[in-house]
Amino acid sequence: MSAHLKYWLEQQLAGNRIPLNLPPDEQDLNGLTLGTAIAAHAAWIDKLTLTLKGQNPEEYDPEVLGADHLCAVGKWLYAEGKALDKYPEYETLRKEHAAFHECAGGIVKKHRQKHFADAMFDLRNTLVECSQNVQTALVALLIVYQENK
Repeated sequence: MSAHLKYWLEQQLAGNRIPLNLPPDEQDLNGLTLGTAIAAHAAWIDKLTLTLKGQNPEEYDPEVLGADHLCAVGKWLYAEGKALDKYPEYETLRKEHAAFHECAGGIVKKHRQKHFADAMFDLRNTLVECSQNVQTALVALLIVYQENK
């Protein structure tokens, strides 16, 4: 399984969207499903992009957005996922996930301050990189979790 996950992740990070093709029991990360978590982050970036372009009426509070414990992955990290804190990969994921939310909150702050170009640049570059780091950390934690089950 590890080689398949590593290959899948490399392809995702290269922009090649290929199916995960893992049975649900091999995607389970102590209550969090890998594919669902990754899809949620990608969809969220798309939604924020539409918001910054004025094509989504939803308003985001940068303080709420910057909090890493309020989204599905964050809630899992500090609940069921906490059982995996014995693995160094857990702490990596926690830090990368917090950085993602900090970046997202900063983007909304810049947008509200009318620094539109900077906000879009950060969204398309920094936030995408942060999201990729979260994906990498999720896969690394899943690999070590599955290997030690």
